[in-house]
Amino acid sequence: MWHALPLLVTLVATAEVKGTPEPCGCTSDPLGDVARVATLAKGGLWLDAGSLLYNREELTKERRPQADATAAALAHIYGGARVGLGADDLAAGAAKVAPPRQACNVRGGMRLQAPRVETIDGVKIGVFGVVTPERVKPLKAGEPVAAAKKAVAQLKRQGADVVVALCGMDRAETRRLVAAVPGIAFAIVGADVGDGMAEPEPAGDGAWVMAPGDLARYAVKLTIERRGDGPLTLYAGEAARKHEVERDDRRIASLKLQLEAWKKDATADQAFVAARQKELDELTAERHKLATGAPPPPPSTGSWFSYELVPVRHVIPRDAGVADELRALAKTIGRVNVQAARGQAPPAAEPGAPTYVGMAACEKCHKPAVEFWKKTVHAEAWKTLVDVDKQYHYDCIGCHVTGWEKPGGVNLVTAEKRGLVDVQCETCHGPGSKHVAEAGLDDPPTLVKKPPDRFCADNCHTREHSDTFQLVPYLRDILGKGHGEKARAALGDGVTGHELRRKALDAAGR
Repeated sequence: MWHALPLLVTLVATAEVKGTPEPCGCTSDPLGDVARVATLAKGGLWLDAGSLLYNREELTKERRPQADATAAALAHIYGGARVGLGADDLAAGAAKVAPPRQACNVRGGMRLQAPRVETIDGVKIGVFGVVTPERVKPLKAGEPVAAAKKAVAQLKRQGADVVVALCGMDRAETRRLVAAVPGIAFAIVGADVGDGMAEPEPAGDGAWVMAPGDLARYAVKLTIERRGDGPLTLYAGEAARKHEVERDDRRIASLKLQLEAWKKDATADQAFVAARQKELDELTAERHKLATGAPPPPPSTGSWFSYELVPVRHVIPRDAGVADELRALAKTIGRVNVQAARGQAPPAAEPGAPTYVGMAACEKCHKPAVEFWKKTVHAEAWKTLVDVDKQYHYDCIGCHVTGWEKPGGVNLVTAEKRGLVDVQCETCHGPGSKHVAEAGLDDPPTLVKKPPDRFCADNCHTREHSDTFQLVPYLRDILGKGHGEKARAALGDGVTGHELRRKALDAAGR
């Protein structure tokens, strides 16, 4: 039964969070954070299509206490959401899976929740979950299509206005399911989602397939308005306008770079260059019109929905309650990691091989270099973790101490004791015990004078953790008087790593 008055409701969905409630904070504009997703979902219905709790690839013995603490926190945070089942949820065994899952074709072995109807702002939203059996072994799961048909019929009997399927499947599997099961309005993909789907995909019989991005980086946001019987039509609206502006921005940036090169090339076809300039001018005008004009109004009759793949950025406020839980989780992770690591030793050095000795030993002969180092960001690396209670997190610590898990180096419980916190000399130059013991006369030399050019980018300054990294600008920040002064002069004047990062932070509004 439909309603006489228009009713507006919001659904927000994630998938494959994989035990990652927050992003790495080292990037200039980090994506992710379930506290921000909670804000998006406030007042609406929060959904997750599965693989919420763990990342199978990172569930090592060493990381298990951290992973279990994170899974418990996520289970509590998502306690009021409707959550499907994914393969990574089972990485620590079915007994660990919480909150109760929507998985209509799974038979026992874990806490399950029957398909159910939620009334949100007057609209009855029916939700069920379904999985590909091969993805959730060793659980017993039946044939998905038959179970999904039964779930849809059950939800319709309960008066569901809109039926949503949480699919522990990839896109192709989800499409096949929707084609075989009438009555589904929205199918949320829950496996191999990657960056998500920028636009929803029609799948026949009025159904739509859609996918969030993994690690809570992109959330699906649906706004639905019911005005009686009939299918839900897609209203492009504001979300589509933003998508078109972003698309135009990428094309404009590409054209500007190309034109800059072509205009410097005396052999370039001038008619071609002029045509590309005209294209840029027209595209710029179109982009301005899109950005400043009002979106078309929603349909005046019938039922509709809008779709947005929302980048979960810092501009979305954090839900205060969830943020408090994540701060508590940070402390809990540190405690359980330290407790589990007690008594463990880092890898031992081979007999006669050098070990890590720390900055104090270097300073005896290289005081100017150490004084210069104290003014660099490398000297603040440990503090950046302490400030957010993540100094004992396995996801973070390795790039903020010296000799991490190296032979003769440190592990989680020895870095502070041995004075090897921060990014010290030996991070780049190698373990210095023999060099120190022999007063710099070690022959052959045991230190690396100049690391390979790929050293930084292949270790800590990866794209994932250091999105503005460029070798030469960053070297300008760590070379100077007392430490590679000649090399710094050879680099010449130019942009620094600090300036690149500041520019990126400003662009992100941080």
